[in-house]
Amino acid sequence: MSEMFAAGPRLPAYDVVIPCYNRAHSVAEAVESVLTQDHAPARVIVVDDGSHDDSAHVIRALEAAYPGCVTAAILPRNGGASNARNVGAALAGSDWIAFLDSDDRWLPGAARALLGAAADADVVVGYFERVEGDGAPQAPECHWDGGCIRAGLASGGVIGPSWAIVRRTTVFAVDGFDPSFHNCNDWDFYTRVGAAGGRFARVEAVVAQYRTVPGSRLVNDTAIGAENARRVLAHPYFADA
Repeated sequence: MSEMFAAGPRLPAYDVVIPCYNRAHSVAEAVESVLTQDHAPARVIVVDDGSHDDSAHVIRALEAAYPGCVTAAILPRNGGASNARNVGAALAGSDWIAFLDSDDRWLPGAARALLGAAADADVVVGYFERVEGDGAPQAPECHWDGGCIRAGLASGGVIGPSWAIVRRTTVFAVDGFDPSFHNCNDWDFYTRVGAAGGRFARVEAVVAQYRTVPGSRLVNDTAIGAENARRVLAHPYFADA
């Protein structure tokens, strides 16, 4: 699969929202992976979600190093990834928003690949590479087959924010991410977008690396995950899926 796309028609502007919680060791790399895109973002909004490490200092330093390109939003207490994404989205002004996790990174050509399919879609999804610790990238994955999005979402959380991009109007049409979900929040978000009639498209390009770096992930809490999955699947969208 190609990671780079040749120059074509003018692509829409986009902002990137990066929620960060105790990721001082990885957030700068996430930001730089976006700033070095050949179709650069209008703005990168990094939201520190009440971190206890040095994340806020790193984020402020990035804002100082890239004036006008990076915006730091430092929250006084931890409210969860959904709230942090919503705070960032409220500061975004471009027609498209990407939500990149602070321990993941975009690959070269990601923005061009995703936005190249944006004309007839509200959400564009690419492939990702899984990277465990310091290991080599694994085979490209995309858990949605590009067919019926309702069937795809009924099977699980098949879309991750780090390898997708969303119209700004679509984000606000469904009231953003639900802060009551401490995991499965992305699955819930894309389910509500689908239920609202959102159009999904998939591109045959590897756009991101999904990385396992030091630091806890709530996805490892199986009890909370099972309860939140039940909540998502109870949505009327799946009634006859």
